Amino acid sequence: MMITNLCTSPSSTITLQADKWVHLTTVPSVRWMTYWVSFDVNVTGGTVSIIGTQGEFSARQRVSYMTYVNNSAPLSANYSVKSGSPTVTVTNILICTQADYQANKTLLNSIGYFDGDTMPRA
Repeated sequence: MMITNLCTSPSSTITLQADKWVHLTTVPSVRWMTYWVSFDVNVTGGTVSIIGTQGEFSARQRVSYMTYVNNSAPLSANYSVKSGSPTVTVTNILICTQADYQANKTLLNSIGYFDGDTMPRA
């Protein structure tokens, strides 16, 4: 089984900024497509919620969610501050189509990390 990671730099570190969209990848998304997004988020100095997810985050953990795209801009992430003055970083990014996710759901749900070297990239 092969899953193509649509993130061009899955091991890069991205620092999110409050109330600003920050691109997770430079690969344009396909309009009217649903994607599965998974990444490690590290939150220090406060609590945040990440658009597209449920719950609040205040430590390091893996975040995964489906997102529907109705434009051709690169996939992005945004968060809102719930408390404190947090610093939020995102690493180990995996982005694939909903079809890839459904076909490989058991494997993808069991991945606790992604180093960018175990799957082909777009």
